[in-house]
Amino acid sequence: MRKHIITVYTNDENDLFEILNEIRFEIDRKVFTRDNIRQRKFFGTWEMEVDSSLCSKYEKVAKWESNIVPDSEFIKFQQSTEL
Repeated sequence: MRKHIITVYTNDENDLFEILNEIRFEIDRKVFTRDNIRQRKFFGTWEMEVDSSLCSKYEKVAKWESNIVPDSEFIKFQQSTEL
């Protein structure tokens, strides 16, 4: 079982949609083009360009992680009543 954690900071829902699509593409690239088929952990970040009159500047707005966890963690998650 894999656990995926994605943290995203946005100004609006349109940014959320765009960032999640970019993260999905990045995950696809890392997962499906890996050399080690037994790789347990994947992670990455996404940066967006910030408006700047003098030069291009990028800020990290999202990070993601995918890791293998024991089935017991999934069962505990299923039983959890937290949102």
